[in-house]
Amino acid sequence: MRKLFSLFLALTLSLCMISTLAEQDNFLVSDWTLSYAFGDSTIAEQTIFIYEDGTFEAMVENDSATGTWTFDGETLALTGGDETITLAWNEETHQFSGEYSGLTLTMFVPIEPEEGTADSEEGISIPELAGGWTVAEDPTITEEISSLFWNGMDSYQTGMITVSYTPVAYLGWQVVAGSNHAILCRSQEINHPAVWAIVYLYVDMEGNASVLNVAELPLGV
Repeated sequence: MRKLFSLFLALTLSLCMISTLAEQDNFLVSDWTLSYAFGDSTIAEQTIFIYEDGTFEAMVENDSATGTWTFDGETLALTGGDETITLAWNEETHQFSGEYSGLTLTMFVPIEPEEGTADSEEGISIPELAGGWTVAEDPTITEEISSLFWNGMDSYQTGMITVSYTPVAYLGWQVVAGSNHAILCRSQEINHPAVWAIVYLYVDMEGNASVLNVAELPLGV
């Protein structure tokens, strides 16, 4: 743990070197989540802002630290001060992973709730199972998933309910400060044909479930 905290302190030294690979690696320019795990337990997470000029900014509690990055198409190197973290790119999962001081590191772009409603002019933008998500091998809606789903729906659907959601298949999960879950549902609005929808749930560290987003698919059931 001392080396972990020393890394955070080392990242406070700003380096101004511009990466020659920045232009070809524009997919890296985003807000990433770097997760530190020991065994099966996530012990810390921080936001990493990757910039196209070859620098990055790491949020450390209420402060930030800076450094430089390079990417050779397979390995990402994050350098701050005299320390470097190297993470390997996985094309299938769209995330980086590596080891540091006995910890397992995973860097992924978290899914953010999409804004918009079915009445918007541009329609609904459908999130994908992107970096950091694990696809479920068994799509069965278990009692545990069903309980989380309906607990989340209780706080999501208030007042007069005009749309019903029936969970059909469990798609996968993402480890954050808690966990995110994607569930395929049959969505039925009054006087409208049924469609498919993906309900994204967030479950906090205490097991409380809430709905992050509902994305209707432009496909009839």
